[in-house]
Amino acid sequence: MDVDKIRISIGSAIALGLINYRKCDVLPTTCYLMTYFSGKCLSNCSFCPQARNSQGSLDKLSRVSWPAFEFNDFITKLKYMHPLKKFKRICIQTLNYQNNFKDLTEIIIEIKKETDIPISVAIPPMNKEELRELRLIGVQRVGIALDGASKDTFEKIKGKGVNSSYKWNTHYNALIEATTIFSNNSVSTHLIYGLGDTQQQIMNLINELKNYNILTALFAFMPIKGTKLEDLNQPNLLDFRKLQLARELIINRGKALKDITFNNKGDIINFNINKKELMDIIDENNAFITTGCPNCNRPYYTSRPSGPIYNFPRKLKEFEKQDIYQQMKNLVKF
Repeated sequence: MDVDKIRISIGSAIALGLINYRKCDVLPTTCYLMTYFSGKCLSNCSFCPQARNSQGSLDKLSRVSWPAFEFNDFITKLKYMHPLKKFKRICIQTLNYQNNFKDLTEIIIEIKKETDIPISVAIPPMNKEELRELRLIGVQRVGIALDGASKDTFEKIKGKGVNSSYKWNTHYNALIEATTIFSNNSVSTHLIYGLGDTQQQIMNLINELKNYNILTALFAFMPIKGTKLEDLNQPNLLDFRKLQLARELIINRGKALKDITFNNKGDIINFNINKKELMDIIDENNAFITTGCPNCNRPYYTSRPSGPIYNFPRKLKEFEKQDIYQQMKNLVKF
């Protein structure tokens, strides 16, 4: 095997016992891994510390540190984890570099020898033959991140606007094609609010991808030092809450876009639900916790533990539920 190192998110490394570190208030329920590469990613996404032209740290992805470990040490820790502390999912982030597919498949094959934990992979666009191989060696879910909700935003932040090889059409078509290999709602993407898309553009795309049984995970932009967008502010928290509620209504509540009212700027101004429905949704937590693959909680990827917390990595506390209700009650019917 050629893979001798792997990057592991610091929370996952603590849960594995690879790091004796400060107490975490929330441990990850998914083991987050990243292919190891000594250089930068070939792509050049404006928000990413791994980008080709980024001055950010090589061990960062979003605001989280991903230290490198010996692969065999990781496998040993994974194999002998206490059953009650066992991860519910493994997610492998795949950087864009030569031989990344070879590294990814080797990692998966070795993991599958030791555990039956479901595996998700986050990948750049890959061809059908590669997708078939991933499925055959045991990958349960595949994700291809669009990040931008429109062609203009995509090209500006991760395509030709930053001298990257990524293209909107390639990414979008790769997502659709992946559904022919990974069925049963096992394809996902990420959208980042705060890169320039309106709330209406984001909801239009979430609704469109739902028709292909593609799950969309929603995140708020987080500025990271050393990246092209390090000086861009995070989006307004209430605006993000509106998108979280809108996504919940479309994905899980049987609502349609007509149940969400937008103004002429593309901002959400009203929902076709009443206050009791709003409170029930808040009580159930799902709308405001991290979205994505089953059992993905991504603690503090795009929020500082001190707050404000955009995607909660745990169930909401009562005061947090009340805060959200007070923020949003005027957006629904009596």
